[in-house]
Parts: sequence; C-alpha cells; structure tokens
Amino acid sequence: MSLTKFVGLLAGSTLTLTGVSYGAAEANNDTTAQINQLKAEIASLKAAQGDQWLTEQRAEQIRGVVQDVLADSSTRSSFQGAAATSGYDNGFFLSSADGNFKLKINALEQVRFVWGNGWGADTGVNGPNNEVNNQWGFENRRTQLFFSGNVVDPSWKYLVGMAYDSQPDPYVRNVGPVEPYHGASVEGPQFQLYYAQITKDMGDGFSVTVGQQNAAFTLQSQLFNAGMTQMGEYSLFEYAFGLGQQVGISAKWEKDMFRAMGGYYNAAYNPGGTNATSWNNNNNQSVALAGRAEFKMAGSWDQFSKESSFKGEEFGLVGGAGIFWQNSRSSNDVPPYGFSPVGITVDANAKFGGFNFIGQVLWQNSYAFENPNASTWGFNLQGGAFLTEDFELFGAWNYNNIGFTGQDGVASNYLQLGGNWYFAKNNMKLTVLATIPVNTNASTQGADATAGDSFGLIDVAASGGGGTPLTTPYGSNFGLVVQLQLMF
Repeated sequence: MSLTKFVGLLAGSTLTLTGVSYGAAEANNDTTAQINQLKAEIASLKAAQGDQWLTEQRAEQIRGVVQDVLADSSTRSSFQGAAATSGYDNGFFLSSADGNFKLKINALEQVRFVWGNGWGADTGVNGPNNEVNNQWGFENRRTQLFFSGNVVDPSWKYLVGMAYDSQPDPYVRNVGPVEPYHGASVEGPQFQLYYAQITKDMGDGFSVTVGQQNAAFTLQSQLFNAGMTQMGEYSLFEYAFGLGQQVGISAKWEKDMFRAMGGYYNAAYNPGGTNATSWNNNNNQSVALAGRAEFKMAGSWDQFSKESSFKGEEFGLVGGAGIFWQNSRSSNDVPPYGFSPVGITVDANAKFGGFNFIGQVLWQNSYAFENPNASTWGFNLQGGAFLTEDFELFGAWNYNNIGFTGQDGVASNYLQLGGNWYFAKNNMKLTVLATIPVNTNASTQGADATAGDSFGLIDVAASGGGGTPLTTPYGSNFGLVVQLQLMF
C-alpha cells in the first residue's frame, strides 16, 4: 500500500470516530436533561401533595394483598386442602401432615313424632279390648355415629359405625319396643355395631372390603345410611326385600360409566334376624353370594349417593340390577335358613335437577317359611319434585305379593306421601310422611303370624316406627311421621 492511500484511510477513520463520539455525547446530554426534568416534576408533586401520593400507592398495594388473601381463604373456608390437618370436609377430621393417617367423624340423628292407627289390631276383628287402637308419641328413631379414614397410607381405609335405633330396619336388626300383641321380646333397643369394615384400594377403581357391610343387591344398599333417603326412611320395598348388612368379603370395580360390586357372606337372605357375625352362627350358609351392577348413562356417581335431586343439578340416569343366592347347611335354624333362596331385582334411577324418579321390581323364591317353592314379586315406584329451592313433595307406591303354602298370597299395597323442608340439604331437614293402605289380602291366620320377622320389619316401616301391622285385614294401618334430621 502506498503512503498516500494509508494517510487517506487514517484520516477517514479519524473523522468517523469523531462523528460517533459526538453523537454519543449528544445522546448522553439528552438523557441527562430528561432525568433532570423528571426530578423537577417529582419535586413539584411532592411540594404540592406532600407524601400523599406515596400513601395512596401503599394503600392500593395493601388492598391488592388483602384481596389475594381473601381469595385464598375462600378456597379454605372449611379448612380443606392437602395441608390441613384438622377441620371439616363432609365430616370433622384429624389428619397427619402427610395424610397417611386420618380420622373422620360423622353422625346421623333423627327425632320424630309418630301417630299410628290400627296398632295391634291383628288380634281381633276390632283389635284388643274390642276397639281399634291409636298410638302416638315421640321417639329417637336413629342415633348413629361413624368413624372412618385411612391408616398407613390412603389406600388402606376403615369404617366403624355404632347405632342406637328405637326400631329395627333392614340394616340395624335390634329388638324394638315391646309389642305385647305380637309376642315380641321385652328387650329394648341398645347400642350395637353398624359398620365394621376394612377396605384396600387397589387402584384403577378396584377395591376389596372385609367385615360387616351392606350386602350389594338393591338400589338403597348403595346409600350410606337412612339420612340419604328421600323420605328420611328406607322404602317398604327395602324393608321387604333388602339384604341388609352381612359379614364377609366383597369387591368393587368403579369406572366412569360402569360399576359392579359383589361379595361372599355368612348369609345373604336373613329376614328379620340378627346378623350372622360369627363363624359358628347357626344361620351361616354353606354359600351366600350377592352382587349388583350399575350402568351410568348420564351424570356423576356422586349424584346417586342420595335419592333426592336438588335444583340446579345436572341430569343423571343409572340403570341397575342385583342378584343373590345362598345354599343352606343341614345344621341351619328353622326356615328360611334351611332353604336355598334366589332373588333378582332390576331398577332405574333418574335425576332431572329438581325432580327425580325411581323404579324397582323384584322376583324371589323361597321367601316364606313353609314353602321353599313359593315365589314372591313386588315393585316400588317413587319420585319427588322441588316446588321451591328448599321444599320438596314426594310420593311412593309399593306393592308386594308374598306367596305362602296353601294360600294365594298376601298382598301389601301401600301409598306413601309427604314433603321435605331442607334447611341445609340433607344435613338438616324436616320430613312429614304419611303411609296409606290401599288394600290388603291377608288370610285369617294373619300375615305377621305367617311371614314372621320379615313382615315384622315391614310393620315398623308402614307405621313409621309405631309398630302398625302392615298386612292385616283389621285396622286401617295408617301411619303419620313428623321427623327432624340432623346429619354431618
């Protein structure tokens, strides 16, 4: 490169750098001027308002923090959440921090006034002392306490329940109040075991349960207790045909649209008797199987943990079927334990967000004591509708045709009508229930004497706990119940 070219390049570079430096200096001068201007404006604002501007900014920030706290607390209004170790979540609970050990406490209390017409009238054409009796009074229908939760880890679950009931029902087989015209035992109700079961959750919707549990068969066998029923009481259909509670082992498989459950028990069909809770009980069967399957066409399974359908709920529809069979031992007690009965039931349960409908039908053989070949059938139609957000009217029609030796059968045909006032849904409600006989077809022998304890249970249901005979040709057998329910 020549000296002339080198000098020219050096001069050009020097001019370029000088221009860049001048531009940068000019930009720095502009920035400095803007900063000085902002400082002047801030000083002017502070002079005019003092520190008020900062106070308002702080207040706005505090309001934002408070809103965030309130929003968070609303999600924890019941002390729920994985981090909570005590509080209320569909029951009062205590839990370890890791959730591996948990205790939940629930209770059901039902107190009611009962008036029964025709009580004891099966002892004569006009009842005892040649008159039709009217009985009325208060009773502590159900006082039940439940302990549930998990141990070791959330997959090991337990449930223990205690019950003190004034009357027997399909799930609590205590000895009710003295019924001198029926010749019942003088023993009264007492605290007794309700649930006693251990469940292992295997995952993928499959679980296994051992212990004293509801035998899966009818629709109401899937309810936790009577507090989840629409009428505050089990249906006459359940009193007649439900398997109640049994001791054994069962399995359950539940998916989004289908669930099935079934078990092997000491006994399945055990009308009116005490639960076969020990291995050497005389009522134990050689084989006793019961099961149920349900197909959900709409809604969620949680909807069907209760019978009523509150306003605003989504549409739900489930179809179900159940079956039981047992084979007796030669050492079994008097019939029906000496027979090998089988029963089949089919039902549908629909919820429409404000009203519901239930339909059930059943066929069973070996229902009666005397004749193992006598068959029985019956149905139950039940429904309810909310007239307001908190008031529901309901009704049910129950018909059972019980077959006996040398008889055309004993028919029970009853209507039940009433209403619920919900103060806090099923947690607190007032129920009025009337049971009205349509007609009966009992023999002169009397249905209670023929059907034994099975009809003794239905008697209790028909009178609402007053002991009115259900299928006798003498009294009117009308029952009226006013019941207050508290459940948590």
